[in-house]
Amino acid sequence: MNQRKCKKKSLWRKYQNITFEARQHPVYHCFAILTAFNPRSIVLTHSDNVKRNIALEKNLIMLTDAWMPICCRSLDRCWTEPSFAVDLSCKQAFELAAMFEQNAIYWVENNRLYLVPVLLEGIETQNLGKWSTFFYT
Repeated sequence: MNQRKCKKKSLWRKYQNITFEARQHPVYHCFAILTAFNPRSIVLTHSDNVKRNIALEKNLIMLTDAWMPICCRSLDRCWTEPSFAVDLSCKQAFELAAMFEQNAIYWVENNRLYLVPVLLEGIETQNLGKWSTFFYT
């Protein structure tokens, strides 16, 4: 297996080992979790990431009034990305994520959490399990 495929699979596994935290549970039937941090998983400065998330927030304001801040964290809490839980169609969320150069999005539907590839080719959407096991208030 070539180095590029190994790196992509390693990244995909990291995306699966996450938790989400927010002040309250999202009330949407189905929703996406989006961020603009670290495009293509290239680590930017905190300042640059904040600017990108502000730009994402401005886009959300134009698309819907149904969104809320949510924090995505690695299980070991070494990595954190401020994000948004957003009531958009999966297609709209996918397009917005591509615009902000995100490798993947999280999609929640029927209390199931899915990891959906956006820029990563050759990887299929993965059902990660019950949303309630990934979410904390």
